[in-house]
Amino acid sequence: MSSDNGTLNIGLRLRRARLAKGMRMRDLAQVVGCDESMISKIEAGKVMPSLPMLDKMVRALDRDMASFFGLRVDDYKLVQKPEDRLKVPVDALRGGKGVVYERLVPVAAGNLLEANIHVVAPGGEKVDLITHQGEAVGYLVSGTIELTIDDATYLMTTGDSFFFKAYLTNSYRNVGPDEARIVWVNTPQVH
Repeated sequence: MSSDNGTLNIGLRLRRARLAKGMRMRDLAQVVGCDESMISKIEAGKVMPSLPMLDKMVRALDRDMASFFGLRVDDYKLVQKPEDRLKVPVDALRGGKGVVYERLVPVAAGNLLEANIHVVAPGGEKVDLITHQGEAVGYLVSGTIELTIDDATYLMTTGDSFFFKAYLTNSYRNVGPDEARIVWVNTPQVH
């Protein structure tokens, strides 16, 4: 088991992250619900934690898996040109058509928030009946959309903005003749 741990350097990575946070083994053990001796064994490379336990430890250290395993922010472009951004059609869990997300935050960077430009073709729409904890904020860069939050519908034109708690259902549709562009930011990352 220690050879797997050695290859991934989980013990060493955990120790460095814990010390960087200024946390004692006892404190980390208490937060994640295990014995201090378990943390010691993991850091020494004698025990390989389960994935759920590793996730708990990484989160308790205010990290994410990507950065824990050495992904550096520099591995992604800190400044992206429009042609560099990943473009994703509206996701399968949400209903809709004619919508493409242009990602402003690199995928898998383990960020706390998510930011996209929603590019909505004339007649395009997104229906999001999936709710979660967190918040959403947006700014209509161009176009005209109808935004529905729970049972209230708002006509938005260029320059309008919105904010709502993410436990509310929401949908929108482009009611104008031109493409609409919405800068949409939510936390936590959900797409």
